[in-house]
Amino acid sequence: MAEPTLHFAATRDGWRLALHHRPPSRSDHGTPVILCHGMGSNRFNMDGPGRASLARHLNEAGYDVWVLELRGAGKSRRRLRVPPVPWSWTFEDYVQHDVPAALRLVRESTGHSRLLWVGHSLGGMIAYASLMTPAAESFAGVVTLGSPGMTDVGHEAIDRWIRLRRLLKFAPARIPSRLFAWMAAPFAGVIASNFSNVVRDWFWHPDNIDLSTVRFMMRNGVEDLPRALMVEFARWYEAKRMSDRYALFAFGDHLERIKVPILVIAGSRDRLTPPADLERLVERLGSSDKTYFLAGHASGLAHAYSHVDLVLGRHAPDEIYPVVTEWLDSHKPVAARAR
Repeated sequence: MAEPTLHFAATRDGWRLALHHRPPSRSDHGTPVILCHGMGSNRFNMDGPGRASLARHLNEAGYDVWVLELRGAGKSRRRLRVPPVPWSWTFEDYVQHDVPAALRLVRESTGHSRLLWVGHSLGGMIAYASLMTPAAESFAGVVTLGSPGMTDVGHEAIDRWIRLRRLLKFAPARIPSRLFAWMAAPFAGVIASNFSNVVRDWFWHPDNIDLSTVRFMMRNGVEDLPRALMVEFARWYEAKRMSDRYALFAFGDHLERIKVPILVIAGSRDRLTPPADLERLVERLGSSDKTYFLAGHASGLAHAYSHVDLVLGRHAPDEIYPVVTEWLDSHKPVAARAR
């Protein structure tokens, strides 16, 4: 399969967002779908090595695939780099700037006025918020994987650390998580063996991801994080409320505004994004077409899933990708020219 072509979407606040395009063959239906990665990651979150690529899977199923890299990730760049890029954006910047810019580029490039969206973790949270804005008109359907509403997110280890969140003000504006991951990549096996409980609960189930994939992602799939975003997530975690930067509007308080068809997938062993949180989120969604899928033994799957292995797991191509594809197949929009 050919390598994706690179396109850039311009935001109103000066960023060029990278979208990696895998066009369908002429005989395919060619429905456009945007794939969006999680926090601190990039395109490889959705287009990993070997079989661990939801992007290639959907493209082989006939979709016109666009893998978005949010600001600060992968090949996305600020148009004016002098003065230096300010690493001070928050969740609202993704919703107010990145999503509309990506939607506009794909609409104009494909001629479709409505498209599908698949987001992992943060990529799905951004979709929830965007579906409460005028941008909702561009969505024909949304799939989220491990994307919380923050009301029931909790972990005893995070509880201990969250008390220190005020110390984040002393951290650099650009937290060098990419460097840390790159340096730790040679020791991925040691980390997984000695911290198996933490890895299983927070990241991936140990029997459901290849160590080669873990090393690849640590070397290529991790990005630096803005301190401002970390502060915002810490505030959400403590308040159990996903609010804007002024704490005036909480996205999680208005889930009934979401009317677009949606599939919400939760990992049965995911303690970073616990199923209870996603169950509550689905109950409150205003859409008449909403589906909750628990990825684990209870749903008839042969394997249990945590957080990262929902998209990059060894068995995800056989158990999770088909669930996503089948749902998208039943929600392809009627072809319409973009306005």
